[in-house]
Amino acid sequence: MPKLVDHERRRAELLAATWRVVRARGVEGTTTRAIADEAGCSLSVLAHFLGGKDDILVAAQTAVYQRIVTRAFGLGGDLSGLAALRAALDAVLPLDEERTADAHVNVAFAGAALSSPRLAAARRDSHREIRELLRVCLREAREGGELRPGVEDEDVIDDFIIFVEGSTLLSLVDGWAEEGRGERLSRLATAFVGQLAAPGPPAPPVA
Repeated sequence: MPKLVDHERRRAELLAATWRVVRARGVEGTTTRAIADEAGCSLSVLAHFLGGKDDILVAAQTAVYQRIVTRAFGLGGDLSGLAALRAALDAVLPLDEERTADAHVNVAFAGAALSSPRLAAARRDSHREIRELLRVCLREAREGGELRPGVEDEDVIDDFIIFVEGSTLLSLVDGWAEEGRGERLSRLATAFVGQLAAPGPPAPPVA
């Protein structure tokens, strides 16, 4: 009998192999042969599931972004408003091995998108999805009276993306990648969300 193949599972395995090659070689050094070798398959199998090199890179970038988005906005449980925003930051910043690996791939693709219109377009699509999810968090925060007066949602969303991508790049590349990274990033994330919050009620007078 012919061997049955779970198409989605096999595709996910090939994308994971692509991420490993990108982490090791960068996007420019990633070849279909290297991906096939990493995945333990033939070039024809790789092409069957993911297409040519450009198709593979676009699919891999989109998939790692979706993985990050799912972790950020799909694991918050009952959280909403500013609590959901804070949880999203914890989920996307490189605070452990898994999140660091995803961030490494994301940074590599960000650089490659500068010279690849297809990667740049796919990245913009992913950003649009993130922006909509962030709008939901901010709408919930506003409806719950959590936001300070004068907060502009689109400005906050811009700042969120700049903070995540900028601090991720610095933490991975520019000298504070290991020692104290988690503490520093957590402190910055807390400050980012804290500056959006409405002031609390005044403390009661001391008797």
